[in-house]
Amino acid sequence: MAHADTGSTGTASHATSDAQGTEPAKGDSPGSPSSRAAVGRPAPRVTASGGAGTSVSGLASVRDHAAAAAVSQQNSRPALSLVATIDVTPKASAAPTPPTVQSVLTDIARQIQYTFFNKAPTVDPTQNEQSGSDKAITGALNGATNNGFNPTYSVTSGPQYGAVTLDPKSGQYTYVARDELITPGITDQFTVTVNNGTAAKLPGLLGQVQLLLHSLAIAVGVAKPDTIEKEITVKVTGTGVYGTQAAQKQYWLEQTLDNDCVLIADAAIIAQLGGPTFTESQIVAIGKSTPSVVDPAKPIYVGTKADTGSAGIYTADGVALLQKYGINATYKSYVDDPQPGEAPNKATQVDGQRALYDVEAALAAGKAVAVVVDARLIVNASGANVETPAPEPNHWVVVTGVDIATGKIYLNDGNLPAGSTPVSVAGFMWSWQSSDFGVIVADKAVATSAAAIAAIAAIAA
Repeated sequence: MAHADTGSTGTASHATSDAQGTEPAKGDSPGSPSSRAAVGRPAPRVTASGGAGTSVSGLASVRDHAAAAAVSQQNSRPALSLVATIDVTPKASAAPTPPTVQSVLTDIARQIQYTFFNKAPTVDPTQNEQSGSDKAITGALNGATNNGFNPTYSVTSGPQYGAVTLDPKSGQYTYVARDELITPGITDQFTVTVNNGTAAKLPGLLGQVQLLLHSLAIAVGVAKPDTIEKEITVKVTGTGVYGTQAAQKQYWLEQTLDNDCVLIADAAIIAQLGGPTFTESQIVAIGKSTPSVVDPAKPIYVGTKADTGSAGIYTADGVALLQKYGINATYKSYVDDPQPGEAPNKATQVDGQRALYDVEAALAAGKAVAVVVDARLIVNASGANVETPAPEPNHWVVVTGVDIATGKIYLNDGNLPAGSTPVSVAGFMWSWQSSDFGVIVADKAVATSAAAIAAIAAIAA
């Protein structure tokens, strides 16, 4: 029998014959139904009269019936598939859904609302407890756009004592403190800007027209600005202990003169950061031979107040002397300078708290810290009460440690009887406020000439 796989096109791809030597009839293809019907089937017998045979009149019917049966049998056989077929008919891409009339009208209304009557965004921040070994703090701004456009978020002012990552779309953030502050803890802040106009801005010329109209609407007060700022406070809790006060007490130096406290503090810092160790007389000799950066015609130290009438040493000169010993030193006051015509600004306890955070962070990083306090008030804070002390601000002392848990600040102060003397936090802050919470932070510089340090030290010899 001949079998053919017609595949998907109806054309025979393979044929065989089970009748050896049988030639197909002329005009028939090897796989046509007519040639298959004749293979292996005997012709019907014809007799002249009825009986067991078939009459002539029924011959055509028998032949047609037999042929139809053969065709039916051939069609009922399963085809042997030898050729893989691939549908190469290209598929039509999905047509974009056209905007509805309602969506178009909604967009137009939002643009009009934004351009002429915009409402400022609002936020409702939430914050989670610290977690993990790094005490990470997560939170969300939960901004409300108030104009139909999605808000965006950005960090305007980063944290001082760690790093924050902020998702500009969701407003979720993660804060992690610097490594040295994870154990003691720290309170930090950063500022986020929330913007509800980014997604509303139109491109090209339309955008320029929109900006002009929107700016005019804001100027006359019918529209609110696109942005607001929100300050986020994060508090990493820890031991509350900063610095190594027990190790730094050895650098305490007694002050015997009436106005050389800056030199005494400088000597303690230089020794603490690995420099030479000086006596009071040696550091005074250096002060007398080093030109002032404030008044170059004079030395840093001109003599005692009793002998010269000089109140002491300029803060800028004290910082400059540290720099000569290869120390990076900076001074910062936490009171803003008054504007022209304004009365002098006074330091507040809020200013003091910011200053104390900076002191804690510097001590945790292994830096040396000096602060400017009232000399008499700090003596009282140590417990050596002085009745009705006269104010004596601008006195330099070195902070060797802070212990918030016990409420103590440890000082190397030449007016106190020993190194790392503890004073109460409250008394310290009161004394410190009188000098605008002045802070000197010092750290050993990387590139420092040993010869230069030796030359300065030789002056004291």
